[in-house]
Amino acid sequence: MQVKTPISLQRTLRSLLQLSSTVNHLKQIHCRLLVLDLHQDQFLITNLITVLSQRFRAINYSFSIFTHTHNPNTFLFNAMIQALSETPGFQSNAIQLYILQMRYGTEPTRRPNRFTFPPLLKACVATFRLVKPIQEIHAQVTKFGTYSDVYVGTTLLDSYSRYSEVEFARRVFDEMPIRNVVSWNSMVSGLARCGEVCTAKELFERMPDKNLVSWTSMISGYAQNGYFNETLAMFDDMVASGVKPNEITLVSVLSACANLGALGLGKRIHSFLEDNGYGLDLFLGSALIDMYSKCGMTTEALQVFDRMLERNVVAFSAVIVGLAMNGRGLEAIRIFEDMRFQGMLPNDITFIGVLCACCHVGLVDKGQYYFHSMTREYSIVPKLQHYACMVDLLGRAGLLDQAYQFITEMPIKLDVVVWGALLGACRIHCNFELGVHAAHKILELDPQHSGGFVFLSSAYARSGDWDAVKKVRMMMEKSGMKKTPGRSWIEINNIVHQFFAGDKSHPLSDKIYMKLDELARLMEFEGYTPNVESVFYDIEEEEKEQSLNVHSEKLAIAFGLLNSPEGTLIRIVKNLRVCDDCHFAIKLISKIVRRDIILRDSNRFHHFTGGTCSCQDYW
Repeated sequence: MQVKTPISLQRTLRSLLQLSSTVNHLKQIHCRLLVLDLHQDQFLITNLITVLSQRFRAINYSFSIFTHTHNPNTFLFNAMIQALSETPGFQSNAIQLYILQMRYGTEPTRRPNRFTFPPLLKACVATFRLVKPIQEIHAQVTKFGTYSDVYVGTTLLDSYSRYSEVEFARRVFDEMPIRNVVSWNSMVSGLARCGEVCTAKELFERMPDKNLVSWTSMISGYAQNGYFNETLAMFDDMVASGVKPNEITLVSVLSACANLGALGLGKRIHSFLEDNGYGLDLFLGSALIDMYSKCGMTTEALQVFDRMLERNVVAFSAVIVGLAMNGRGLEAIRIFEDMRFQGMLPNDITFIGVLCACCHVGLVDKGQYYFHSMTREYSIVPKLQHYACMVDLLGRAGLLDQAYQFITEMPIKLDVVVWGALLGACRIHCNFELGVHAAHKILELDPQHSGGFVFLSSAYARSGDWDAVKKVRMMMEKSGMKKTPGRSWIEINNIVHQFFAGDKSHPLSDKIYMKLDELARLMEFEGYTPNVESVFYDIEEEEKEQSLNVHSEKLAIAFGLLNSPEGTLIRIVKNLRVCDDCHFAIKLISKIVRRDIILRDSNRFHHFTGGTCSCQDYW
């Protein structure tokens, strides 16, 4: 039976609940309710549970109060379901509580309403891997007549999108009688999250009102799906529209800058942060470290790291990986040891950086020690990336037999990355027998892997086995291999320019190709001969040489030489591993034009200066 409490006393007690600053204060009020025999007043109990759970996360105490309340009504059920759904580890209890509520049938005082379903849907998303429970609640939403509520509809479409059920989400959105900016934002971010960025952009353009969340949803969606140029363009549009970015926006934009090597814009954002008092928190600090590292500016990355007032494993991992990628392995290891000295626990990403650092410095014994310490000291189960680092470490040191033995003893299923690490070592150390074995293993796992075909073709060609070369080409044609087109990016005057292999779409193409011809003539005087082994298409030798001369990174370098002051550094990002010919050519170009060139390919950083490369011709 519902207790009737005088309204004035209800207001007084509710005010005391809202003013409570500790759990002990709330316990005193609870005791007072018991003394006054008001512990069954569901209005007051609902308020008590809400304050306990939302302000103090006292979920067990809240649930104990709930279970001692007779005949809980809809409002009390809603308060408890919401409290459980918002507490990690208790979301499944929220679902069980809703099932209990349904056992009461459709009594008017316990009937679910529009406030029941949003937290229940969030609990399902946190609990279940399959979408079926969402569909069952969708049916309940319809049954209890709450489908037209904008809050319920928005949460429902967001839940569907988190299971990548875009069609269901879009159907809910299209059937909503009323939509607010939150509904639009949820649909846009849901589409972007599921990789349907173009559809998300179309919906974004149709939005009647756009706010910060709208812009950030699109910017984050572009960045997460690899549309980095579009990320930067959208950010420019956002700034032009007068919307001030928040930390989430800026982290996404910094990620795009990192992936494109857009150092100029990255520096502008860094200045924006400082000028607007954002401070170097964990998220922005780590994003800046990643951006500077991927632009080859490790000194600046270290400066950001040193200025961070608080550092967590993400920040440490970012700087360790960044230094390792750029060939500063000893410094990466030093910071890792500092991290351990401070008592901070590394994670799997940290160890990828540490093992990579050992690879570049050639510390085989130390690398093996760190690898075994993952499980022995930190209970971290090695992943494929860690095994690939170990194969690379042993292979780089010329210990190919040990590397192969390590592979055969691996306790997990192998992938092309692990065999690719061995293949790279075989290529450098000219162990063609083992390399052919690795190449065949790669092609078994990925029949369209271009690296496997390239190695087999060049290995058989070197041995003069032209029948085998023909067989490799037939295998390649039969596989229907479609090689990923090479792309390179260069930033000039805060604008990122993109080049494809053989690209002639740039407005300055004529000048770029003239510059390439000029460089080709100068390289000949330095003893350059095109290395056509990486060109395995059946074309004439002259055509092979011409195709090498128009690789995307060479086009980007020529453009950079034409459009930047003499003596300044040229910074290029490429989506694929740089081929042997381009690597040798860029070494010569750095010597001829007397300019440093930083190239980040899919494997690592290459710092070219005076005819040498920081990778020491191993990548």
